[in-house]
Amino acid sequence: MSPLPVLNLHLQRTNPTLFSKQLVKACHEIGFFLLEHDLPNSICERALSETRLFFQKPLEQKMSIYYGHEPSFRGYMPMGVENTEGKTDGREQIEYAAEYGKWKNSSGRCNHNGEEHFYHRLRVADNPWPDTIQPSLRPAINDYVN
Repeated sequence: MSPLPVLNLHLQRTNPTLFSKQLVKACHEIGFFLLEHDLPNSICERALSETRLFFQKPLEQKMSIYYGHEPSFRGYMPMGVENTEGKTDGREQIEYAAEYGKWKNSSGRCNHNGEEHFYHRLRVADNPWPDTIQPSLRPAINDYVN
């Protein structure tokens, strides 16, 4: 049996090619991995605490950032919406992605026929933050991912 792969997130910034190779190998050969990072505990704990607070809110409030209202499919997904291999998953979640800002550069935006790539809307979108019900979530998560 192969040992659990350990990837260091710092490598993603210093040598992204090597990190990508290690990530692909871990996912294809083992299926999961341990990710080491050098983030301060305070940032991790704050992100976890703010996330817990969000999920404790009433469904009506969480639905204010419902992913189905977003063309990028980002946001809150209630229990029973997500599925894996055709089976309903028993979890609720928030799906966020990197925010690139309003991607105005036409390079890579369109295919050779001048049509916009179908995934362009996924790249240009902002995450739907619950600023009206929990303004502290956005800075906590942004501090964590940045």
